[in-house]
Amino acid sequence: MRIVIHERTGPYKMKVRDLPGAEKLDPNSKVLDLPIEFCGCGLSHDKPFCDGSHRITRDEEPTHIYTYNESKERIIAGKFYKPEGKV
Repeated sequence: MRIVIHERTGPYKMKVRDLPGAEKLDPNSKVLDLPIEFCGCGLSHDKPFCDGSHRITRDEEPTHIYTYNESKERIIAGKFYKPEGKV
């Protein structure tokens, strides 16, 4: 078992031009401006790409620890005290 903590509630957004190897493409290509979103919440079934699963994390409380099952049902795994907004 592996526990991975994700704090993001949205994807990492990039453009094709930001990816390694993009310099090999035609610099005038419209493909360079296509957006790519990588999963930041850890819930996507299409990793490394975002599939929109992060939407279910938007109302999470910052003082709770959550886990999600395969059906994306939320389970509160714990609660912690966060003094002055710091972990």
